[in-house]
Amino acid sequence: MNISKRQVILIIIFIIIFTYLSSGIVMLLLNGYGIMQLGQKYTFLFPLEAMLHQYPKINQSVLYSFSFFSLTMFPAIFIKKKKALHGEARFATNSEIKKDMDLMNEKGLIIGKKDGKLLRFKSQQFIALGAPTRSGKGVGIVIPNLLDYKESCVVQDIKQECFDYTSKYRQDILGQEVYLFNPFSTRTHRYNPLFYINMKDEIYRDVQITELTNILYPVSDNSTNAFFNQQATEIFIGLCYLYEDLSTKLGQEFLKTFELSINWTLWGILDLSSGFTFTTEDEDGEEEENSGLQETIEYLEFCEILSKNTKERLRSFLENESANVKSSIIASFNAPLMQFRSQPMKMALSGNDFDLRDLRKKKMTIYIGIQPKQLPNAKLILNIFWSQLLALNLQELPQKNKELKHSCLLLMDEFTAIGKMDIILKSVSFIAGYNLRLMTIFQSISQLETPAPDGYGIQGAKTLLTNHACQIFYTPREQEDAEKISKLLGTTTVKTVSRSYQNGKGLEIGSSSRSESENQRALMMPQELRELEFDEELITIDSGKPILCEKAFYYNDSFFMDKFKLISPTLKKIKGIPSREQFEGAIEANETNINIPIQTKGF
Repeated sequence: MNISKRQVILIIIFIIIFTYLSSGIVMLLLNGYGIMQLGQKYTFLFPLEAMLHQYPKINQSVLYSFSFFSLTMFPAIFIKKKKALHGEARFATNSEIKKDMDLMNEKGLIIGKKDGKLLRFKSQQFIALGAPTRSGKGVGIVIPNLLDYKESCVVQDIKQECFDYTSKYRQDILGQEVYLFNPFSTRTHRYNPLFYINMKDEIYRDVQITELTNILYPVSDNSTNAFFNQQATEIFIGLCYLYEDLSTKLGQEFLKTFELSINWTLWGILDLSSGFTFTTEDEDGEEEENSGLQETIEYLEFCEILSKNTKERLRSFLENESANVKSSIIASFNAPLMQFRSQPMKMALSGNDFDLRDLRKKKMTIYIGIQPKQLPNAKLILNIFWSQLLALNLQELPQKNKELKHSCLLLMDEFTAIGKMDIILKSVSFIAGYNLRLMTIFQSISQLETPAPDGYGIQGAKTLLTNHACQIFYTPREQEDAEKISKLLGTTTVKTVSRSYQNGKGLEIGSSSRSESENQRALMMPQELRELEFDEELITIDSGKPILCEKAFYYNDSFFMDKFKLISPTLKKIKGIPSREQFEGAIEANETNINIPIQTKGF
């Protein structure tokens, strides 16, 4: 049994107090005073007076008293408390929250509020938040942390509220480079996934391309789909090699001669799959039109422009004699890429205004601003973005590169909107070692347990949540989630008393009996969880008691509102906490966000 220093100190204090109080009584008894005389003679200061004036037998009395209480109180801390039959679940006390769990400190991610004090989780371990829509996750967790967290951050910003509220603060006050990526708008910074694929790297280029094609053309248990996706992957890789061939001196001469162009983007690869249309002369000087991928490849091979890698990758497709099979392969190849042909998407993916490899080298914030109505269309590009971010930042440990001096918070709101990300499931157990922190936000546990490709399945969800040491729950709306949370909080033992009475016969007196039993009760029953107040939340942390506390709303806390006043001229003039109308006025006047470039380049 582990005995804490605190327990020992408390026992010693109690022994001293009881020794002092009882030594005067023992001394009087040893000197022949009777019980009735004790009340007349004994006062609180009498033991002190006896010790100062060395009354008879006072030292002996102190020794007896000290020995008695030492022998009776010290062993008590070694006696194991009988465990309750059905558990002893309870909520953490303020003392445990502050001292044992160390949540009332000045550093760490904000996870809630207790008795007016912010709770901060400073561990490098991850945080998961289960919160239904319109439950206050933005005002209670996301925005408070964006106003407080000083390291790099990438936030999945549904509705762009986080950007509108916090981007200016993170740029002007925290001194960070701030970007907004919105592939469905011309008001965006640009991100090009192919920017991170180095075709000059002969050793790793296939690996780099395959990481992307695994997202575009995922492996399926269906053998037919698996075949077509594998063929589509080969075409994609082959076209990447074709682009590299056309970037050589001979390739550039070909493009210049026929006034053709190529570009290193996803839609550029899609266009390249259609081949070129150009006119050449045959041996008799007659004009001959070449069109489509097959004829383009044949002509480039004739001109000795094609590399061996390009030929090998495209051979299986080009030599297939079945028109139906070819058509199905092209359909599989085109399916995920067609969305990248829209004009806003073309502009957003046409270049790179930020480098994901810099997230740990300097302080920067990237908002991924997706409107809710675009979430179904955004699943693929979001999956590519987050998967690529993780892949690029899991290549080198901070210990091996002094440039990687910053942490980066990955604040993933509407986590399941991305669909299943294989890389996060495989790497969640060691991401923290690369100075990456996850804050995963989802609507419900059942949503997370949705089978792939939309969710992670029951086992996958279990793996993810197991690696999130801190879990926060808002009022659940689904009975299934309430039952799971109730089970997670544990059970406690309650004593119940039952009484029975039996009437006597005739003039006989009746008899009664009383029995006491121990019963099991959930710390919070499912219906109690579903009745939690809007401003309440539950927190569970590994090796700690669960916490029932308040949400850390920013709008009624001067700590956060003073931060807004640093960037908003309107709010700065207001004393105290601004009203809702005053605050919304400052937001609508764009006093809290930064300017974003408008992409105008056409294609």
